[in-house]
Amino acid sequence: MTPRGATELELEKGGPTWKLWMRTGLAPAEPAPLGRRALLLAAICWVPLLVFSLVDGLATGDSVPVPFLRDFAAYARFLGAVILLTLADVAVPQRLRTALRQFYTARLLTRTSEAKFADLVATARRRIDSTIVELVLVALAYLGSWSAISRQLENGIPTWHALAGAEGETLTLAGWWSLFVSVPVFQFLFLRWIFRGVIWATFLAQISRLELRLVATHPDRAGGLGFLSIGQAGFAILVLAASMSLSAVLADEVVYSGVPLESLYSVMAGFAVVATLVVLAPLLAFAPRLARLKREALLAYGALSSRHDSAFAEKWVGESAQAESLVGDADASSLADLVTGYERAKALRPIPIDVMTIAPLVVAAALPMIPLLTTKLPLKDILKGLVRVVM
Repeated sequence: MTPRGATELELEKGGPTWKLWMRTGLAPAEPAPLGRRALLLAAICWVPLLVFSLVDGLATGDSVPVPFLRDFAAYARFLGAVILLTLADVAVPQRLRTALRQFYTARLLTRTSEAKFADLVATARRRIDSTIVELVLVALAYLGSWSAISRQLENGIPTWHALAGAEGETLTLAGWWSLFVSVPVFQFLFLRWIFRGVIWATFLAQISRLELRLVATHPDRAGGLGFLSIGQAGFAILVLAASMSLSAVLADEVVYSGVPLESLYSVMAGFAVVATLVVLAPLLAFAPRLARLKREALLAYGALSSRHDSAFAEKWVGESAQAESLVGDADASSLADLVTGYERAKALRPIPIDVMTIAPLVVAAALPMIPLLTTKLPLKDILKGLVRVVM
């Protein structure tokens, strides 16, 4: 029987923000409260910016080069990304909890490692629940917000959040709200998930050092750990949020700053590659273990096959052998079974990753970039290229 507490590493729970959602009834125990929380955060980040921009006459028109309602980044970050980062509180942990339970369901843990596994879960829970860490994340979010606003003020270009004055650039009402609310919320949600991703990666690294019952001939070609890649694919929603934010910033540069789209291809491709590698990197912790398992299995099957094939040849291939009696004999079946076992061990991957893991991550990274790419390339050519990459 699976110990209930041993598999409940709930990355969405813990810390002051979780306690706040619990008190306000917006915790993600059910889809409806989570949806309300996502919409509430998006409204807090975006609606005041719209109202203040309308009051200052900066929402539309030509008073500034980039009015609020034509700023792609404002939509992507404060509506799209904020909603996705909130919905990730269900999308990601559900897959990871399923992965953790599989260690028990598949009986991969020995009696000794079960207790250590439970201790690792408890340690990870305590780290997630750290108030100090969340306060540091809030501080980093405000530091990042101030840094972003400062760079925008220094470029001297008037926007919906900053106007040129006698003493240089000054923030508008929307700019102040962006500085103290919108950008910090957006960045805190991202940083919070980065922190939880680090905890999960550390947790996997610790599990890889436990005593596990891995089987070299497992049909998943990952020693029985193929289910871990399914858990990692859950991070696709975070890749989608990041790609949405990046694509909107690049769109602003192309449309309003005249940056050639061709010069950004390397940035877009680089993001897709780096994002995919970052998500899959935690699975590298199992590479030494699986590589050793493969070596040992190939040696074992090689030795067994040599002994078996020699005995088989002596019995059935020699001059005195009666080959016709081989029909229906179990020896032929054992020979085929050994070949199958050796081939399965040979196909064992040192990293539990397959195409079904990579595909959703690549699609999530590429999807928000398609509207930008269609300004230069036909949509059908883009989709064909994407299919070739993931297939």
